[in-house]
Amino acid sequence: MGLRQEMAFDIAAALSKSRSKRITKQTIRYLQSFDTALDMGYLRNLWDDVCYQRQKEQAFSWSYYDDMILQFVSSKLEKLNQHEIYAIWLQDPDLYYQLDNTDVSEEYIDKNPPYCIDDISRYIMNEYIYKEAESWRNDRLRQLLGYF
Repeated sequence: MGLRQEMAFDIAAALSKSRSKRITKQTIRYLQSFDTALDMGYLRNLWDDVCYQRQKEQAFSWSYYDDMILQFVSSKLEKLNQHEIYAIWLQDPDLYYQLDNTDVSEEYIDKNPPYCIDDISRYIMNEYIYKEAESWRNDRLRQLLGYF
């Protein structure tokens, strides 16, 4: 790989990290704006619920949380410029498979990007949002989960 490609990948990685972290913070604030759906006495908002479920056990309603987060992250991605989406996409090794199997002309790609917003959203969810939830600590979670 030449210096120019290395520089481009470094820029893409930095841009991806920046945008993904921003979307993560926005997602946390969004989930904190809703009251808890789990009646456990300690949890205050949906972000607490997500953290509890990622750290302890997923409730039967986990798909509700997962779908809600997917929709929110997808809506944030759709507001980004195409080069920002490409930067994030390049970081996900699972999406290289899609790229390798994409055999279309440049005209087609200009009008129909080869990526799937939901797949990129899942990457951000797994690599940023859920990792944050798995390590999140506050007094409510400490009491409920027995952390000291």
